[in-house]
Amino acid sequence: MRFFGKTDVGIVRKINQDSFDCRTVWGKEATLLVVCDGMGGHRAGEIASKKAVTSFVDKVVSFPCLSEEQFEQFSEIRHTLIVAAKTANNLLFRMSRDFDELSGMGTTLVAGLIYNNMLYVVNIGDSRLYVITQNGVRQITHDHSFVQYLIDYGKITPEEAKNYPRKNVITQAVGINENAEADFFCVDLAKHGSGFILLCTDGLSNYVEPKNMMDILYGDPQKSEKDTDLEEAAGKLIDIALNGGGADNVTAVLAQF
Repeated sequence: MRFFGKTDVGIVRKINQDSFDCRTVWGKEATLLVVCDGMGGHRAGEIASKKAVTSFVDKVVSFPCLSEEQFEQFSEIRHTLIVAAKTANNLLFRMSRDFDELSGMGTTLVAGLIYNNMLYVVNIGDSRLYVITQNGVRQITHDHSFVQYLIDYGKITPEEAKNYPRKNVITQAVGINENAEADFFCVDLAKHGSGFILLCTDGLSNYVEPKNMMDILYGDPQKSEKDTDLEEAAGKLIDIALNGGGADNVTAVLAQF
């Protein structure tokens, strides 16, 4: 599986508090993609996102061999990803408690594990994972944010949410308390045939519309999916966010399935 990740500090911020990792794991049989968006003053958010990525990845990498039975594989992978998220949460919570300069730090976390044509996803916060095919863009994750809460309960429309004044308020984060709960999703990639997986922070999703994603990945009729330059595509997605204002750090991780 081909993959590529890129991050940019943006136009306004002085420190990049986003972190990511993308690699093959489990004897190169699986691909792991992780994106975190840190928060906290005086570089605490930068530390939070880096520590969360490292802790999460280490836990997944150390996972023992999977069972051969498909249902047991599903249960084991779900357990592994949720435990990895909790491990990262516990680490950050302890650091925040033990070091005054890190008090209150936290981070979002979204991760995708691709194994045997299945995509397993966990997320805490408002960083997102999309599956993009010729049929369109599907957001897999569900934001843990105040505006998403208002949308869910019919208080505002998705269109109104784009310019809502408390758009950056999230309702869950890694490291803020001891009981952060990760959402879990599973996607059968075989049913989609082929396409792309995009993980990103809100510095990208706040500016880049699904139409932009489709234009970049499928807009050239002369190119097939296999010819897509992931580095170039990730750069174009980030450029749209920067040209739209670049008020936040911007991170994009792309993988092709």
